[in-house]
Amino acid sequence: MSLRIQCPACQRQFTVDEELKGRTVECGSCEKQFIVDKDSIIRERDRYFPGDIKKPGLKHYGVAPSQSESKPRVDFATALYSEAASAADVIPPAPGRTIAGIAGMVILLIYLVALVFGWMGQGFFGEMETAKRILLSGFVILVGLLLIFTGGLRRQKQAILGGVGVAVVVLGLSIFMPSGDPLTRGPASPKQIPAERAFSDSEPVRMSEEKARLEMTYDPIQRAIDTFGQESVWALWAPKMGQHFRYQIQRYLQRKTGSAARPAFYPRGEGGLLVIEGVVIKMPELVGLVERFASVEDVYEDLRVLRVEVKGENLLEPSSELEVRLNDTTSESFIVLNRKELEHIDVDRVKDAAQRLSTVEPTRFRTEISGRLVELLDEEVDTDFRSTICKAIMVWSSPGDGAERAVVRLVSDLISSQQSVPKSTIQFLAERRSAGLIPLLKELWENAPLSWEGEVIAMGSVMEEVIAPSIDSGDDLAAQRSALLILRRVGTELSLPKLRSALEKSERGSDVVLLIERAIEGIESKVQNTGEAPEPEVEPLAAPEVAPAPEVEPLEIIEEEKPDEPESVPQDN
Repeated sequence: MSLRIQCPACQRQFTVDEELKGRTVECGSCEKQFIVDKDSIIRERDRYFPGDIKKPGLKHYGVAPSQSESKPRVDFATALYSEAASAADVIPPAPGRTIAGIAGMVILLIYLVALVFGWMGQGFFGEMETAKRILLSGFVILVGLLLIFTGGLRRQKQAILGGVGVAVVVLGLSIFMPSGDPLTRGPASPKQIPAERAFSDSEPVRMSEEKARLEMTYDPIQRAIDTFGQESVWALWAPKMGQHFRYQIQRYLQRKTGSAARPAFYPRGEGGLLVIEGVVIKMPELVGLVERFASVEDVYEDLRVLRVEVKGENLLEPSSELEVRLNDTTSESFIVLNRKELEHIDVDRVKDAAQRLSTVEPTRFRTEISGRLVELLDEEVDTDFRSTICKAIMVWSSPGDGAERAVVRLVSDLISSQQSVPKSTIQFLAERRSAGLIPLLKELWENAPLSWEGEVIAMGSVMEEVIAPSIDSGDDLAAQRSALLILRRVGTELSLPKLRSALEKSERGSDVVLLIERAIEGIESKVQNTGEAPEPEVEPLAAPEVAPAPEVEPLEIIEEEKPDEPESVPQDN
């Protein structure tokens, strides 16, 4: 009997006689010597024939029928084909179409998320105007739907429903989202507040008048009513209010109500009572003013009292972070934040915001900011404040928006009340060539010739007819000298007859004669150079030329003139 062995070194197998079992043999391939034992003997596997092994698991596969058995009948189903089927229903979609459909849906979803953040007051869309936002949303929806329809040719119904659904949500958010960020969604302007205030039904139960009297201690209000009359007194009762806010509120109420004195403040527990005396203001208008810094919780019209809750966040000083954003002209929120500052009750913050806005181009909210600046012209503040506001109007106003009429009205009121007129208002009207400027500038010049001489010169020859009568004004020497200096710069041939007539009437050797001669020479030189009297160039506003005093001799006047205009002085005979 033979054995099957395997070399442990090279794994070569050999067949040897059983007599070699337990003996040492040598591999004929690698010459390795090894003992024929159980480790080197290869065990032979058991051999089985079909049907020899009976295991339960094998029954699952069944047994092939013998040839003598009948074959089972097989039923074949008939395939049904659609007559409307096309190649697009069978051929897989192109990768480009699939990518286009996915890209269209992703664009709409990302835009929708951006709009949601804008609704919450974050991101760019929260600061965008409604019209521009709707226009941008329409473009994004159009692009997204085109991509979705391109990629959804095989599932048009699903593509249309999904794309149109997202598009409707996007368009709805774009339309109903408030314009401007949350900083600009504050209390409205007093002119936008309705005549009557409708209070919510969900508010707490109204306190009775008798209980309110006791809570607020009504005595100061009653004393004011006894002194000024009931129709001339109003009071604000704030059960809770920070004491450091009252100075801002007092200044604001005095300025807006026209009260002669600052409203008196009486501490009441955690809040206080503000009494406004000697004013004629209706309740709806007062409610509109108060809502700039507080919410009106109740109105006791018979008591002439408004119970309010002060909004401290509207009165706090700006943080350092906000200050940086307010002054960063490159920031997207620069215009939005400074527009909000224009609504503040503190005039210093309003003035600073107007100053900052006057340094940038009006790219957004131009109509709203211009309208607010025009409203601020009516504030009863100092000349510097009005000058700053007018400089901002010069940047943000556009022709036909009513700013010119408002500035003309303001200048007229200031002149009639003998108040100082900011020069920026005249510069604005001169830049717009307003028809109402000439009579106003004439009156200003007549009242202070040296102060407004530069503005008259800047207007050019249109002021010639206005100032020409002052040539013969012997009583007002300042106006006469200023008129002669102005005509020398902007006069035309029309003024020559009056100047020659004034020269004949003037006393020889006086300084007025010298000024008249120089004015005539200036006009004639321009006529000779051009052949006709030209329209004088409009020069920038400059410091007015100082007229010589009456007691100064002509020779001394000549020495004070500029070196580029040498002139000879006639000698007395």
